Amino acid sequence: MASNQNCWEALNCDKKEQCPAYPDFGKTCFSVEGTLCRGTKQGKYLEKVNECREKMSFLQTTVFKITDQLCCR
Repeated sequence: MASNQNCWEALNCDKKEQCPAYPDFGKTCFSVEGTLCRGTKQGKYLEKVNECREKMSFLQTTVFKITDQLCCR
């Protein structure tokens, strides 16, 4: 998966139009509460960030580092 893809493109998501990350947060979907990753409603950032890091290789790790600094101090 390329890092310039949106999450719904990388995951071939058919729920993108119902997802709160669509259309503006496709590269930072992990930071949006209630996303529909793989068709299942997800929790808040702290509840899903570790799974996103492991399974969403298309996301840039720099984005995770910046978000961690802003949210988890």
